[in-house]
Amino acid sequence: MPAFQRLTRADLDRLTRAELQDRIEKESAYWDRKCRRGLSETDAAAHREFGEILHAAIDPGASLAHVREYLETGRDNGYWDQRPGQR
Repeated sequence: MPAFQRLTRADLDRLTRAELQDRIEKESAYWDRKCRRGLSETDAAAHREFGEILHAAIDPGASLAHVREYLETGRDNGYWDQRPGQR
């Protein structure tokens, strides 16, 4: 049993990106270790699900827009305070 609670799609609606960050790091480390040993089909499906959740949480386009706006104007557009599932 992992020493963390796996992320779910519901977490994207419930938590902000800042709140998700620590959980993403812990689950990512878990999958890094697990992938070295090989994955069962069930684990591979769970790993793919984590990848999809990670991509939704980070949202590369929104992240880049946040950085660009901050560098150009010095204003924080609230990217880290947003819930990824609540667009």
